[in-house]
Amino acid sequence: MLSSLYIVDLRKKKTLVAERRKIHNRLSALGGAVRTVSLIGTNFGSSRGFRDYIYHNYEKSISHSHIMEGTSRTLPYTIRFAGLLGSHSLGKNPKFMATAVDLGRELIRRRISLAYGGGSVGLQGAVASTVFTNGGLVRDCIPGYIATRRVYGPTYGVEHTISSNYYKYFEMNHAMEAFIVLPGGVDTMEGLFTLISWASEGLHNRPIGLLNIDGYFNNLLKFLDDAVRQDFMASSQRKLFISSFSVDELLDKLEFAKAFPGPGVSYDEFVNPGRLDLELHL
Repeated sequence: MLSSLYIVDLRKKKTLVAERRKIHNRLSALGGAVRTVSLIGTNFGSSRGFRDYIYHNYEKSISHSHIMEGTSRTLPYTIRFAGLLGSHSLGKNPKFMATAVDLGRELIRRRISLAYGGGSVGLQGAVASTVFTNGGLVRDCIPGYIATRRVYGPTYGVEHTISSNYYKYFEMNHAMEAFIVLPGGVDTMEGLFTLISWASEGLHNRPIGLLNIDGYFNNLLKFLDDAVRQDFMASSQRKLFISSFSVDELLDKLEFAKAFPGPGVSYDEFVNPGRLDLELHL
């Protein structure tokens, strides 16, 4: 009779082999020489260490210009178009506005185009203004009745008028590779939960990044965790939510999620199991 310890070890080995195969297939599909990198006994300590190790070794097997010409970093995958949800108000906390501007600058640095809900006010306006005035590509999806009255002021970039908020999320969902959510109220939550309900119906699996400025989304994250514990929400849905207090880290996590998608993988808290007893083929 097999011991429980042996069964656990066997399950871990199968999980690691599956992870190795998934990563190998993702990176091989992007081109470059296939070679072997030994990870035996390697302790990465964190998701960032794991990701950086893979990316560092991938860089050795393929030229910078081939994988991502003209960008400042070399990664197996980069987000090209991100959708933004957030308030048309600035809120009371000055960190909200400052971080929104930082987000716009980082999107420019990474050459990520932006789609947002239109207008020039609030946190959405701050991000869109920063991207647009620095030469970035901006597309706004705004309901016609709001665009006509200029409720939120003039918009930046290419205006795409739709009939309702529902179709705004529909259009953004089809064009975007990831979503970034800034602090906001009811309208922001409407968009956020529309996306997550669509995910439960299999309409999308795009990662959703919560920019948790000053812990604004802490209560929301607790609610989601409680919903999973009470079987009101599938864990696979919960894992689509990625959160970070930092702009740079949040975008890194979103890029990681796009590079290595897969059911049951939590990109928000991806922790390498310690000593990986396997070989990763790059």
